Amino acid sequence: MASKEQLKASIHAAFDAAVTDGTSYTKVYAAEIKQKNFIVFRTTTVSNFAVGFRPGQTDVVIVPLEEKSGTVTAGTPLTITDTNRASVKKRDLQGRFVIKTTEGQSFKLSILPSVPKLLAAGYQLPVEQKAEYEAFTTLRDALTTA
Repeated sequence: MASKEQLKASIHAAFDAAVTDGTSYTKVYAAEIKQKNFIVFRTTTVSNFAVGFRPGQTDVVIVPLEEKSGTVTAGTPLTITDTNRASVKKRDLQGRFVIKTTEGQSFKLSILPSVPKLLAAGYQLPVEQKAEYEAFTTLRDALTTA
């Protein structure tokens, strides 16, 4: 497995390649964990994202990510602006940042300052992003109080 620094660099590079002027964004890694309980078994699906934003602005770009053997590939980016943002919640019952669009898309994102390697067993990518997390909390607080 790649180191935390290598994974972080790969996430940033994938975001930069998928988003026009991607290098001008501050980026954080986020995971969305969905669990479904059935009578006999439970399934857990983890989706990985890069969330990009610019300090002082309220636009957010969410890029789905696929990671395989240390290589990170970006999907199609979604830009959420004041126009297409329906709602933002600081936390749901599981401590996630929840953002919904007017088109009906919803993201329940877990964003941590440091994802330990132990959580990597649950398919989250182990990254260290304390400075980026602090910048994100400023944006999150601005969006949830607006």
